[in-house]
Amino acid sequence: MSSSNEENGSTPSITERIEEDKRLARSLEGTYLFDGLRSQKNYPLNKMCMSLTKPENREAFAADEAAYCDRFGLSEESKKLVLERDWIGMIRSGGNIYYVFKLASINHVSMQHVGAQQNSMTLEEFRAKLNAHRDQ
Repeated sequence: MSSSNEENGSTPSITERIEEDKRLARSLEGTYLFDGLRSQKNYPLNKMCMSLTKPENREAFAADEAAYCDRFGLSEESKKLVLERDWIGMIRSGGNIYYVFKLASINHVSMQHVGAQQNSMTLEEFRAKLNAHRDQ
């Protein structure tokens, strides 16, 4: 971090550190910073996914997925992402990974599946990459 505070020997403020962290996160390919703007971008998707913590909502979703999406006011684009289980598309469109994972888990999809899709890898390739890092 190269702020004017560091140049004059003082410690950067918390606001400066947060902004620097955001800048760095945005510069990493495949990283989708979930900040206030992104959270507002697809609030209906996040609200719908969070609702799936209740068994009766999971049953309603399973009975008619499209109607369940409509109940939460998802755009046609977001509904398509849900129906196609486009995990990374949901995240790119403003979905919070933790909320999207509520949907993934009812489909018996692990975080590794989502990570593999985010990295354009097969599940086996992604697991091998994780194991290689673990063994270092």
